[in-house]
Amino acid sequence: MTRWVDPPGETPDVGIPRRFAVRMTIGEQRAWLAAFLRARPVSRRSAMRACVRGAAGRGPVPGSAAGVPGRAPAGAPERVHAGQLAVTGRHLAYGTDPRTQMAIAADLTGPPTGRVLIDLGTDPGYGRTCEAEVRALASLVPQPDGSIRAAEQFFVHGLAERLAPGQAHHYRFRLPDGSTTPDAVFRTAPAAGTRDPFSFTAFADQGVDPGALVTAIAARAPAFHLLAGDICYADPGGRGLPVRGLDTGAGFAEFDPTLWTAYFAAIETSAATTPWMFATGNHDMEALYDDNVAPGGATHGYGGHLARLDLPGTGPAGCPSVYAFTHGNVGVLSLDANDLSSEITTNAGYSGGAQTAWTRDTLAALRADPAIDFVVVFFHHCAYATSLSHASDAGVRDALAPLFDEFTVDLVVQGHNHQYERTDPIRGDVGTGPAPDGATVRPETDGTTYLCVGSGGRPRYSWPDGVTDRHRGRGRGFAGPGSGTRVRSFVTTADGEREPEVVDWSQARHLDHAFVQVDVVPAAAGAESAMTVRAMTGAGVEFDTVTLVRQTGAGAPKPTATGDRGRTLSGLSVPA
Repeated sequence: MTRWVDPPGETPDVGIPRRFAVRMTIGEQRAWLAAFLRARPVSRRSAMRACVRGAAGRGPVPGSAAGVPGRAPAGAPERVHAGQLAVTGRHLAYGTDPRTQMAIAADLTGPPTGRVLIDLGTDPGYGRTCEAEVRALASLVPQPDGSIRAAEQFFVHGLAERLAPGQAHHYRFRLPDGSTTPDAVFRTAPAAGTRDPFSFTAFADQGVDPGALVTAIAARAPAFHLLAGDICYADPGGRGLPVRGLDTGAGFAEFDPTLWTAYFAAIETSAATTPWMFATGNHDMEALYDDNVAPGGATHGYGGHLARLDLPGTGPAGCPSVYAFTHGNVGVLSLDANDLSSEITTNAGYSGGAQTAWTRDTLAALRADPAIDFVVVFFHHCAYATSLSHASDAGVRDALAPLFDEFTVDLVVQGHNHQYERTDPIRGDVGTGPAPDGATVRPETDGTTYLCVGSGGRPRYSWPDGVTDRHRGRGRGFAGPGSGTRVRSFVTTADGEREPEVVDWSQARHLDHAFVQVDVVPAAAGAESAMTVRAMTGAGVEFDTVTLVRQTGAGAPKPTATGDRGRTLSGLSVPA
């Protein structure tokens, strides 16, 4: 069996011939690109002029227009004239302290001629103004004929600080000509000690065509949204599919950075008012950019993200998509499974162990905090999932599952497999008992519940042979209970082999687009807090649910015995 470092179709194709790219890490890809560009000296200015000339008569120029052909840009300034600079694709993210900070970002349709400002206040009268930072991102993509396809994009970012916790705040962008975006409102995380109910949502593997999911999430106005990697697929498909970018003429060979502009416009209806918190997946490793360099000199292709996104920056140095934040009684960790994967090793090991050390320290700190009841972790490659495509990843499982067992992590949100799947609670690599639809789980004694929500918009995968959907519901779009929880699947090991395994924890399965809504109900000290996970279709139909409960202020108990599948769990209750 040939083991590719960079398997075809699994990471962005940024113009390197595949016969070379399959053997390259992200750092090696970046070195090849640098050599390619050195051999074809061209100034960025002349490259951009060439891009404009090449696109003449074929619609919008990459990097200079928003949305997709025929779609008006969302959130454009109220005073817009032909050729006028515009703001599109507004998106929010928590700062280091979600109670007092909010990062506010957007696309610009071109370079501004003066300052871009953000007006901010607790009502539409605003009252505060801060200057936003403009980040330019040049993308030079090699083409099969040896030419270079160029795009230049501009992203605007501002950090709202010293905000009042738990309050609504209004904002708008103001451009040099005085035009403004429509008023938008966000809410900061609650003050320390506040124990009000809230909800958050999650999915992964989205792409630019999210269907009804973004609309459904926007209607629910969650406190925040988690995206567990594979964000916009700027490599449009990764499997030789037709380019879907803005330029349908010569086009990009594969990687099309302008799809990020279309992506932000597509999620704006939610992301302009709700923080979207991103983890990185295999399709987010963009070797075109090298702004972020890890210890040891391994570039890992997140420079484009640092231009487009705002991440809290609370993780280890050199790991931009590794961070933690708290909202009320929930602590959340974003991890980078690209650093841990046995299946796709293009970036494996880049942190040199810093990520897992940080994860241990952060989980210990959260479990020592009496204000934190639940711990949620999200990342891309699955520690536990079944599929004909990716299934489980031994590198991720071996690095993280023992930590989740030790610190009794409550909920893990994963992507990568394009499906919805919920496990029974797991400890020591085995299911500890059945948790069917409607069950109540006590993670302290029962173990961790793992979700795969790679159901955010990309084409669906397939279940293993003989396996069907398994979830609540009847009628069109539902398969009923389906096959059982015992499933033949596989786990990709360190040598790249797919090792067969029979699992007994595949409790709920749904092979269509879906997201999860998590409803958190904190309790007073000494009582039981609840976190109910609801799987939802884009039409808003709930098809699977499980409730996690935890004694407030209990901290992390010592792990219980593992591997005894036949024992009766006092913590696990099944509805009659």
